[in-house]
Amino acid sequence: MMLDKDCHHDCNQNQCPFAQDTRNPNRYVCLKCGIEREINKYSSGFGSFLLLLLGLFISFQLLVNYEKQNDLERQQQSLNSSPNQASTHV
Repeated sequence: MMLDKDCHHDCNQNQCPFAQDTRNPNRYVCLKCGIEREINKYSSGFGSFLLLLLGLFISFQLLVNYEKQNDLERQQQSLNSSPNQASTHV
């Protein structure tokens, strides 16, 4: 039997002795005062969406920086192997 939610037992709501419902693993009930909580409830997904956007942005930035670095290395290699270097044939 569950107690009324307005029950004033000696337990603090932050320190209630919660027990898991055997029929619903997401539902927990305080053994003293009967307060119900759904501890494993999932959020709306907005935070996950923001994390996905952040991950995509970081990936894009890393890809752009990698391409810039490769372009600079190719330019340096082409300058080092250009025919404008002085030849020392006598």
